[in-house]
Amino acid sequence: MVKEICIYFHRDFDGMVSAALIADYAQEKWSEARIKFFPVGYGKKECWTETKLKGDISFVLDYIFHPQATFWFDHHQTGLNHYEGPLDPKRHFYNPQKGSCALLIWEILYDVFNYRNLNFSDLVNWAHKIDSVTYQLEEIVSCAHPAFKIHLSLAIESDNAYLIELTRLFCSYKDRLFKMPLPLIVEWRFKKAYQMRKQALEEFKSKVQYDPVTKIVSFQVSQHFFTCRWAPYYLYPDCLYAVGIIELNNGRYMIAVNENPWRKSQLLNIGQLCHRFGGGGHPAVGGITVSNLTEAQEIAITIINQLISAISSSGKD
Repeated sequence: MVKEICIYFHRDFDGMVSAALIADYAQEKWSEARIKFFPVGYGKKECWTETKLKGDISFVLDYIFHPQATFWFDHHQTGLNHYEGPLDPKRHFYNPQKGSCALLIWEILYDVFNYRNLNFSDLVNWAHKIDSVTYQLEEIVSCAHPAFKIHLSLAIESDNAYLIELTRLFCSYKDRLFKMPLPLIVEWRFKKAYQMRKQALEEFKSKVQYDPVTKIVSFQVSQHFFTCRWAPYYLYPDCLYAVGIIELNNGRYMIAVNENPWRKSQLLNIGQLCHRFGGGGHPAVGGITVSNLTEAQEIAITIINQLISAISSSGKD
């Protein structure tokens, strides 16, 4: 008898919608089981496969492969993380061509497990839209749609309790969450993050460098930048790439590497590029986390030089 189901999911909008979809399916299939949620971030990457997963059944969603997981769903091209063993087609579902894990799960639940709850269709659509950046720049700047408000609420450093509560709200309200006033905890975090954006944008303007020849934006800012990730493309719409060092609140440093999603150049595979330095991501976006600033600066310079070389070779302008 299945008594406990543990769902491990990436700490973002796509990861939480993925977890809600699986929880809904699990509740239908194993109605007596207790479901537990565990948000995971890439800070756990190095020791992830040594981590003992809990539960009679475990799901790992939108995150690195774990050989102990009962089921694994992921769409990151670096999701295997050097794993070279076999994948079980009945339990391991990996497709780096998918723009979001939520869409991957939505399709697999229907095609393989003959299950679909249409009350999640809008949530899946928005998770896919946000994770694949298939929205207009003006949409995320204005944050008019509830999905963007929820997304922005995650820009404030989120403890596990908030991520789990938000996932449970997705489970309970499903698409209705977009048709009602936002729950107070979400509204409070959204307003706080929205107020922080002005300060973050001013900090970005004071520290950004833009090379009009290579069309590369580079910067070093605080974690408040997460409230206005769109700033490089809003201020420099002609840029091809943005490479930034972000000083995290935990004392570590993230090197964020992004192709301008509204001017796709596709000169380099960013996720694979970041993977060489211990990070990962998708073809157009990637990140690396390190423990000291000097290392972050060295990596950022190396990546910028590789981007310059690719741009020069392509004749892109």
